[in-house]
Amino acid sequence: MYMFQLFRTFATMNMNNEEQEVVFREKAASYLVCFIDQCPLRQECLRWLAGQYVNPSLPTYKSVNPRNPEHGGEGCTLFRKNVRVMMKRGFTNMYHDMPGYMESLIRNHLITKWGRKQYFELRKGDRLVTPSLQHDVAKVCKKYGWTGPIVYDGEQEDWLW
Repeated sequence: MYMFQLFRTFATMNMNNEEQEVVFREKAASYLVCFIDQCPLRQECLRWLAGQYVNPSLPTYKSVNPRNPEHGGEGCTLFRKNVRVMMKRGFTNMYHDMPGYMESLIRNHLITKWGRKQYFELRKGDRLVTPSLQHDVAKVCKKYGWTGPIVYDGEQEDWLW
């Protein structure tokens, strides 16, 4: 339920078609795209929508295998819903009000869970903190007894690519 509260539909976002086209063109160059035109989910799928913006002059690109029976239908394992969610950016100030022992336990647990590189990319704000990662942070903080607020450096609406 927590994750569904954070979802915002594509229709309600504050981005015009030109801005969206720029984002999709940039993403299409490196994102796993889909060209299964008979898929019933294609109009709602980020992979199919991004595929519409692939530069036709590229010699290669990453694409979903249309011959794989797991793809291109109601149960597609690669389906990504075309919705935007509220992501957080960085948590450099999260530990300020925590006792030192608690900070250390929480930080070490998150580094073990995500890996050192990803932890510091998320902490510094180089990578957005998705709703599921926000849930992980809240769960770890609760496990070690933190009842105060979890302070993030900022927030931004984006797709769950």
